[in-house]
Amino acid sequence: MFKPLNIYVKTFLITFIYVGVGTFAVCSVYPNDTFYGMWTLIVLILTLPVTVISFGYRFSEAHILYPVFIIQFVMFLIMFSSLSIYYKSKNNKKNEG
Repeated sequence: MFKPLNIYVKTFLITFIYVGVGTFAVCSVYPNDTFYGMWTLIVLILTLPVTVISFGYRFSEAHILYPVFIIQFVMFLIMFSSLSIYYKSKNNKKNEG
């Protein structure tokens, strides 16, 4: 009975962590940033599907961060909906067969 809710909670946590870490890395990519370090390159490569647009914006405009958060929120919604669809179809196939 609680399977769909469980799928949404898992999907939300996975998406929140993945996009959140990517957002943190994009916000730390310049040497003037507080958390700048070599780790940002590694994290940006690992989270490339959700950070490529934000990184492009940050590369062109380094000082304004709120558009990065807006872009990442849209990426969060896209990833959450696509993962929800994937896990629901995977769960339906497991229940049928």
